[in-house]
This record gives sequence, structure tokens and C-alpha cells, in this order.
Amino acid sequence: MAVIRAEDIYDAATDDAAFDQLASRLASAVGARSAVLHWGQGSAQVAEISYSGYFSPEQMALYGQEFVHDDIWGAAMEGQVANRMWDCEVMVPDRTYENSRIFNEWIRPMGDDTFRCLGGIIRHKGTTGHIGLHRGRAQKRFDERERATIQDCLNHIGRMFDIRRQLDRATHHGRSLEATLDLVEHAIFTLNAAGRLINGNAQAETMLQRQDALLLRHGQVRARDAQCDAALQTALRAAAAREATQAGALFVQRERGLPYMLSVSAIWTGSERQIVLIATDPGVHDASLASRLRSLHGLTRAEADIVAALCEGKALEDVSDERGVSLATVRTQMKAIYSKTDCRRQSELVARFARLPRLIQSDIRGDIRGDA
Repeated sequence: MAVIRAEDIYDAATDDAAFDQLASRLASAVGARSAVLHWGQGSAQVAEISYSGYFSPEQMALYGQEFVHDDIWGAAMEGQVANRMWDCEVMVPDRTYENSRIFNEWIRPMGDDTFRCLGGIIRHKGTTGHIGLHRGRAQKRFDERERATIQDCLNHIGRMFDIRRQLDRATHHGRSLEATLDLVEHAIFTLNAAGRLINGNAQAETMLQRQDALLLRHGQVRARDAQCDAALQTALRAAAAREATQAGALFVQRERGLPYMLSVSAIWTGSERQIVLIATDPGVHDASLASRLRSLHGLTRAEADIVAALCEGKALEDVSDERGVSLATVRTQMKAIYSKTDCRRQSELVARFARLPRLIQSDIRGDIRGDA
């Protein structure tokens, strides 16, 4: 049986492909024949569904259209304690299930014998999720060890559901960072190739309203200090260049306090090139390289840590040893990193991000005194 890791679950928070595969991973972890999980704003609303592929999309569509309200396993779950896995056969006797409409009009006409179910309801903040794992009548019942295996995953799955709830799915599909802007502590500006503001998160709007370092002129983000603004516009033009291959970083002075750290990078959303500008207050928030990489390109924590390690000159084998995972796992994560950063190889990845500075307080304070 496969092992289900917390990392696999959290990867599904922002990766649609990983979410689609999660039901299959859960099924493999306990030797289930099929599995399904979905979440919504409440019991009656299903926003997203992941199923293992045992049933065809057409069969699942028929279930959703005609049989979802006849699911006696699901109905039994509604009366149970949330965030616990239950053996549905204990709550729904065999004879009751054999006489049910869903078994006689959906399961049996497909030539199927799905008869055993391990299920539960997951509630986390504003999200309600359902999970079910199934076996055929001739297969053994789920045992306590298998129930405990899935039980250990429920808190992670609940958090993953809630993250996906917070993301705008339409924007999420478009690979734009707009869907995650308000979920991070940095001020994030999305600009078009001409440098005009497209969008900004709540922190960005607050920063522009303060006008202590950055302000908006004729739709463009500018720095109050003339010298800082010249450097900012140069960085924006470099990011907008068609063959741009590097991210940029600079300090922007403000009226009082430590200067803001600005990171500049370009992304593709479909056929359109956009610029992402991230402003970090190093006196308040995490300005580490890994933190800025996560915000720049939507990398997971593990993916950002890998890129940071590579920029320090470490090899993939070193990363594998330090993280305690197989080299194959690291190579799989690298594929996701390449996709999210529009890089094709490791050397290109390092060349693009190695010049983002590793901030320490002495560097920042030195810059404020005019040393940098």
C-alpha cells in the first residue's frame, strides 16, 4: 500500500492536478477500490470533487444529478461527529443498503458491487468536506488500522480544503497570483508589461495610501525618492523585457523606519506577460528568500526551500539528504518548480533567483545609513 504524506495533501491546496489525484492516493494508502472527497460551503453545496477514477465521469455525473440525495451512507454521516472516520456498515445494516435506491438503481445497473464504505465529514472554519473510501462486497471490511490511517489525514485535509476555499478557482486556473494576494503578509502589486497597475492586495492598497515610500502616478507604481524611483523603473523595464530571465531586488527608502525590500519578477498568464512587485517591510515580516519565492511564484514551502538551497550552491542530492526524502521526490518537486517559474533547467532557475539578496538586519540598517 502507498503512504500518504502531509506534504501530498498540502500540495493539493494550490495544485489542481495534485487535488485531482488525492482521492487515488488515499485509496491506495488503505487498499480501497475507489475513493471520493469533496468540499463546499455547506452540506448541500459541492464546490470541488476529487475521485479516484474507478467510476467514470459520466457515472459520477449521474450520481450528482439523480442519486446524491439517496446516498444513505452520506445521510448516516450527517448525524455523526465531524472530523472522524466511521465504518458506514456499522450505521447502515447490509439489508438496508441492499434495499436502497442508490444500490439498486445506480450501483447494480453498472454491473458493480460496491458495498463497503469508510466515510466521514470534515469541517474546518467555513468549509465542509466529505470523504468516502469503498470496497466491493466480496472484499474484506475496512479494519481499525485502515480507519486510523485516514483519520490521521483529516486535519490536514480540512486545512487543505479551507485554503482552496480561499482561493478564487477561476484565477487559480489562470496561474495568476491574484487569487492568493490577500493570503500573504507582503504587499503585492500585479502590473502589466507597460508598468501600469492591474491589481494589488489589501497590504498593497494600504501601502499606497500611506505614501511613505510608494505611490501611484498615472496608473503606475512609483517611489517617492527620485533615486529609488529610477532604480525601480529600471527593474520594472528589465522584468518586462521579452527575454527577461532574472528576478530583481532593491531597497526603497521611506520617510521613517527601515526601507522596504522590493522583489520584481515576471510571470506568464496565458499569453500575457505580467510583472509581480512584492514589497516587504523587513522590520515586521519575513523577508527571507524562501518567503519571497513563495509569494513571487506560488511555490509551496517545500518547493521554495529547495530553490533557496540550490541558490546556496547545494546539489539535489544534498537537498534530498537534508530533507530526509528520496531523490525521486525532490526531482518530482523540481518539475513543479519549473512549471511555476517558467524555467526549463536547474541552471536557469539558479541564474534567475540567485541574485535576490539574503536579507539580514545589518544589511538593511546599513542601507538606511547610506552604506548600500
